[in-house]
Amino acid sequence: MNEAAEIEQAIQSSTSILIGEYGWMFLAGLVVLFFKTSIESLLSGLMVFVGNDYNNDDIIILDGRPGRIVRVNLWKTTFFLYNVKANKEGGKHIESGTKVDIQNSELKNLRIEKPLANFDLDALLD
Repeated sequence: MNEAAEIEQAIQSSTSILIGEYGWMFLAGLVVLFFKTSIESLLSGLMVFVGNDYNNDDIIILDGRPGRIVRVNLWKTTFFLYNVKANKEGGKHIESGTKVDIQNSELKNLRIEKPLANFDLDALLD
């Protein structure tokens, strides 16, 4: 056997050993890259469930519009947002509304406020 054939044989054997031992790592890396957005969405959904920030029937203000959280699941959160109009007597009423589904991974980019319960400010300052 000549020297080139021996080198080729050594390369082939070492390559097959590396693929056999570390091939699963390569495949796992490919799977992670391929499903990256799905994994991120799943983790965002889990963070919504683990934390107690968003619950069903919470009253919220989403980007300046009053609304209510209807449903929270692993992938998305459903909101009912209301259009509030002033009436002739000076009061306000809900004229209409919309249902909005937002991916949990997008919640961090939104301004979501939860109004606090009314309290007596004078009692706090005394």
